[in-house]
Amino acid sequence: MLAVAAVGGMALLARRLRFDEPTAVDREVRWYARRRLPAGIARALGPLFPLGLPGGYITIAYFTARALRRRGYSGGPAVITSAVAGWLAHRGAKLVYSRVRPRDRGRRERTDSYPSGHTTGVTALAATTGYVLRRQRVASAAQTVAIAIGVPVLMGAYRVIADDHWMTDVFGGWLLGGAVGLACNAVLADSLLPPERRPGRRVRSCPTGAAPSGQSVPSCPSPFSSDRHRYHAATELCGLHLAPIFFSFFGVGRVRMR
Repeated sequence: MLAVAAVGGMALLARRLRFDEPTAVDREVRWYARRRLPAGIARALGPLFPLGLPGGYITIAYFTARALRRRGYSGGPAVITSAVAGWLAHRGAKLVYSRVRPRDRGRRERTDSYPSGHTTGVTALAATTGYVLRRQRVASAAQTVAIAIGVPVLMGAYRVIADDHWMTDVFGGWLLGGAVGLACNAVLADSLLPPERRPGRRVRSCPTGAAPSGQSVPSCPSPFSSDRHRYHAATELCGLHLAPIFFSFFGVGRVRMR
């Protein structure tokens, strides 16, 4: 429900935006970022740009999932799925909504401003990663807040300070990315628990002791022996949960904001 509400909020915000005219909030925030903030902040935040591209945050998701698995934690499929789904959701939204980016002398006009793609992808990944780490008891509450909220806020602030997006584009990215993260967390919640704590699951104990003469002791299956099957199942479930969002984007066609 929260994911649906977030998508609805993103769509309602889009209805109030104009194609080539920023809102009063957009103008005020841009003026403050350009006139009041030190010029070096944009340069200091510059390394965030490649991390907010699909090749950046999907790669981070892959290595995060790999690290979790090597340390014996579950939740890797949720992390990877959230990153890929965040990219697909933002690409779907860009096919629907058309809005001019902030104009500047010497910069060509672009009409793919809403929502911010960097913010959408990073928010989806950060929300799911924070949830996974907290559920696996790897991160403290403060660390979870820093990952799930602090990272998206930092990326959104960078996109505005760099003058690549309006503030409302970033709001849209937070809402859409949050919806993807919430959807993956809701669908994959049980898969993040250890097998013995999953509802409706019975875990067979591994045999111990010596086997009778002439018989062999059956081997205890590895906790990750079915990881590949769980990954595909988790991806399919998350895709089904997000399908209405994607179809709503592709079904209405490209919308030029008023």
